[in-house]
Amino acid sequence: MSAHVPPELTGLWRREVITTPTGYRDETTRVLWLQTRSWYADIRVTADRPRREGATGFADYTDAELIAMAAVQGFAGELTATGNVCLWRRDLDYQPPHDLVDEATFTVRDGVMIEDGIHSQYQEIWRQEAPAATPLAAYRLAGGAEGMLVIVGEHFLEIRDRATPLAPAESLTAQVTEALAAGRRDAAIAALSMRICYGKVAGASRLVTLSSYPWLEGTDLGAADPAEWTLIDRDAPAPALS
Repeated sequence: MSAHVPPELTGLWRREVITTPTGYRDETTRVLWLQTRSWYADIRVTADRPRREGATGFADYTDAELIAMAAVQGFAGELTATGNVCLWRRDLDYQPPHDLVDEATFTVRDGVMIEDGIHSQYQEIWRQEAPAATPLAAYRLAGGAEGMLVIVGEHFLEIRDRATPLAPAESLTAQVTEALAAGRRDAAIAALSMRICYGKVAGASRLVTLSSYPWLEGTDLGAADPAEWTLIDRDAPAPALS
């Protein structure tokens, strides 16, 4: 059984700002982190990410827009906390595989968390949006596909992996740029195909407000199919998926 994180870490967190010692500062990227007792999911979409009215897929976007969309980030996996140190294991990652360990120190006070990177120099400030949310539940996609569904109260974040894993690379932007330069548009689209959706559950509806697929924002995914998902964590009776 996975170890549980401190209760003050669970819930929905919204990032307010990230800064680095070099002067980098970002207050506009939309960043949401959902945390159960042991499992997490995270989505990060830049404010200038392209969105085309009437688009229904990546094929409706230009090459330049596809490159811009590769800046999206998102990951999911198990979080362990030892003292004031958190370690995020990335079982799913929108960006290519890399060797950097995602580990940081943290302090939480009055619903605000300050996170300071250990293996890279940065500071993120997070605000807790749903501190006492329940249920807290996490599911893995059943069958051969990889995916995770995290539920925090009325909030959900669902990640469905690509059909083919990414090869290691400097960044997804570099991979997509290289594929497009070589005339391999299908390969570029495949690299972007991890679907990440955040939104709210309302009865049998799951209304998407932020996604790596911009055309899904504002749409209803419908109820999750319980046959697709295997429960891996809960703090109370697991929420019905249908």
